[in-house]
Amino acid sequence: MNGFLIIDKNTGMSSYDVIRRLKRIHKFTKIGYIGTLDRNATGILPVALDEGVKLIPYLENVEKQYRAKFLLGMTTETQDIEGKVLTETPTDPFDRQLIEDLLASYLGRITQKIPAYSSKKVNRKPLYKWARSGVQVEQPLKEVEIFDITLLDYAHPYLDVEVTCSKGTYIRALASDLGEKLGCGATLYTLKRTRHGDFNESMGTDIDYFKMEQDLLNYLLPLESILGSMRGMMVETALEKFLKHGMPVPIAGDSKDWKHGEDARLFDKQGTLIGVGVADLASKTIKIKRLINH
Repeated sequence: MNGFLIIDKNTGMSSYDVIRRLKRIHKFTKIGYIGTLDRNATGILPVALDEGVKLIPYLENVEKQYRAKFLLGMTTETQDIEGKVLTETPTDPFDRQLIEDLLASYLGRITQKIPAYSSKKVNRKPLYKWARSGVQVEQPLKEVEIFDITLLDYAHPYLDVEVTCSKGTYIRALASDLGEKLGCGATLYTLKRTRHGDFNESMGTDIDYFKMEQDLLNYLLPLESILGSMRGMMVETALEKFLKHGMPVPIAGDSKDWKHGEDARLFDKQGTLIGVGVADLASKTIKIKRLINH
C-alpha cells in the first residue's frame, strides 16, 4: 500500500499513537510520520506508507503553518497548558498594537531555547526525561525562521495567532517568550497545525474514520501526487533496468535546462513513480537516489 495518508490528529494522542492505530488495520512493511505533534496539539500529520517512507527526506524541511491560542498571565513547566503552573500574574488588557509589534519582531531568523520538556536529546537522553527526573541540564539553542506571524484575535487574556515557520520551530517557546516580553508570562493554550508543505487542512482526515483496509485506500494519496513542485522526467522502458541496478540514465531533453544537483521525480511510460534521482551535469545523467519498488 504505497502512498500517504494525511491525518487530522486529535488532542490527547501522541503522533506515534496514530501509527499504532493504523498498524491495527493493515500490516505495513514500513510506516512513518513527518513532523512530531505534541500530545495536546492537533492538525495535519502526514503519514508515509510502505514505499512512501522513501520520500520522507524530501518532505521534512518545508514550511509549516499553525494556529495557536496563547494564555497571558500564566507560566507552566512545559510552556503549555498541560504543565504544572509556575506563576499566575493577573494583568489588565494590553494595547493590541503593542502585541502586534511584538509579534512582528519575531519575523525572520530567530534563536530559540529548546523547551526543557521536549524530545531533543542531550547526552543521549531526551530533555523531558532529564526534566522529569529533576536534573537540570542546559537547554540547547537552535535557529529557526518565522516567515509570517499574524494576530488573528485578542480577547484578554487569550490571543489567537497564525504562524508560518520553518521546521523545528517551537510555538510554545514563542508563547513563553512573548509573555516574558509583556512582563506577565504566557503559555500555549491550544495548537493546530494547518499546513505541512503542500499538505493542508482540507486534506486531513480524522483518525477515527479509519476502521478497515478499504478506508485507508479511500484516502490514500498515491506517490505520483507527492512532491509536485519537483521536476519530473519520463524514463524509457529500456533504461529502467539501469536505474534498478544503481546506474545513471541520460537526462531527457536539453541538459542546459537543468541545474547540477537538482532532484527529479522519475516516471515510467505508464506514469508510475519509479524513483527520485539527482542531475549530474558533468555526465549529463540522472543518478538514482531513491528507488521505488512496486
